[in-house]
Amino acid sequence: MVMSASASQPPVVFIATSAGGHIDLMVALRTAFDGYRRVWVVQPSLRAEVLAREGEEVIVLPDYDRHPLRGHYLGNLARAAGIVLRQRPQVVVTSGAGATVPFCLLARIFGARVVFVETMARVTGPSSSGRVLSRLASRVLVQWSEAARFYPRAVVCRPALLQSVGTAERGPGEGVFVGVGTHIQPFDRLLETVDRAAGNGVLPRPIVAQGGPSKYEPRNYELRAWLAPEEVHEAIAGAEYVICHAGSGLMSGALRAGRRPLVLPRLAAHGEHFDDHQTQIVAKLAALGLVVPIGDEITEADLAAARTPVRAPEEWERAPIVADAVRAQLEAALGRPAALAPISTEGRIA
Repeated sequence: MVMSASASQPPVVFIATSAGGHIDLMVALRTAFDGYRRVWVVQPSLRAEVLAREGEEVIVLPDYDRHPLRGHYLGNLARAAGIVLRQRPQVVVTSGAGATVPFCLLARIFGARVVFVETMARVTGPSSSGRVLSRLASRVLVQWSEAARFYPRAVVCRPALLQSVGTAERGPGEGVFVGVGTHIQPFDRLLETVDRAAGNGVLPRPIVAQGGPSKYEPRNYELRAWLAPEEVHEAIAGAEYVICHAGSGLMSGALRAGRRPLVLPRLAAHGEHFDDHQTQIVAKLAALGLVVPIGDEITEADLAAARTPVRAPEEWERAPIVADAVRAQLEAALGRPAALAPISTEGRIA
């Protein structure tokens, strides 16, 4: 039975997500949560801090180690249990990844409905968290038709982060923005590739670069470890070229700005990621003409390809919108809220 909430107590939706493209996806779906009280259960990140400053209610889970006997696994589990026992979620919308699994599992045990949205990064193989969360979920949403093969009950939607692709013309830009995203493993190979191209005069100046935990020290440009989300947005909008890892957030940000990004996928063999799933999304987006795959050398031909206009694939017009599918699940579980304006909360990180 759906319990109705009073006007002063809107229904509560818990949004469980890790950093990087996962949280970018949930932010892109924020209109689906209008009228509900939103509680974000997230990993520590600059994006989480921005959400709190914007007035969102944010609860932080400890960083997560995949091995149950190492790192903060037990701390993550204890924190998740405390949230569930105190607040008893009715609905959890999650995009993964691993750090959110204990919270989602415990919420489901205590009666919550779980809605799992697989990230667009997964095209031809499921994520580790997806293998678990899809079994807990009352509804699974995927963003590529290929993904329906390994999530048989899934609804195929158009990629949320790419929804506005093709609406912005490629405006003027200067120089290059380089980004490795917020992933916890270094990506020295990309930074070194950019350094060689800059040294050879292939890339124009200035070069604004974000390196995360990478150790490489470039000779031909300056490197900052981290940039605030708004700084990344401004750097992408002001650059002629965007070069990045195959993170959903960075690629979609470039495409929304009318830039076709030059993309190098992270590989597990080089210690750049846990697996090779970034090759999936690069292959898919390259086939759709949305990214330029690069290797260990950046060429003039790569730059010429990056300058071509970005167009949205026609096949997306036939697929439902992810936010609409999420909204339908919320209304089925919690009822339609009385007010459709976003709920204003006292922003804080707990």
